[in-house]
Amino acid sequence: MMRKLLCLSNLIVGLFFVSCSEVECPLDSVVVMTCGLYDADKKAELSLQPTLTVKPLGKDTVLLNAAQDIHDFVLPLKFGETADTMLLHFTDGWEQSSVDTLIVNHENMPHFESVECPATIFHKLTSVAWLTDKEGACDIAIDSVAVVRNLVDYNDVENIQIYLRSSH
Repeated sequence: MMRKLLCLSNLIVGLFFVSCSEVECPLDSVVVMTCGLYDADKKAELSLQPTLTVKPLGKDTVLLNAAQDIHDFVLPLKFGETADTMLLHFTDGWEQSSVDTLIVNHENMPHFESVECPATIFHKLTSVAWLTDKEGACDIAIDSVAVVRNLVDYNDVENIQIYLRSSH
């Protein structure tokens, strides 16, 4: 009887240690695309003076609200679709504005760390396109866009470079 009780207690203690293993899920499981701002003429990082507001096309959602003096920003990508179209609203100090369009095409890739961790979606950028507001009153506009890292994941690394040109 004592031997059975000892075996049972050892089994319970053994199960306790096995079931309490540590799972290291990422603390920051947010996946966003990092966009850097650059001067098209100097090919150097730019600190944006006009304010920038970014909204998805056809939605009332604001992804970036009246940001100023920034050299980069982050944007989420849809995990249920393969393209995101975003409107970049530039407004200068005299309330002159223009709206450029950024189109990001991507593949969605499910990512699993462990069965104990929630699944996330990484993205692979396949192409970017842009439309410049030629009628806009603000003196800044997108000149070009380059993909510098096509994998959008947990890492806070620049994915695209947006080159801006001033009409001055």
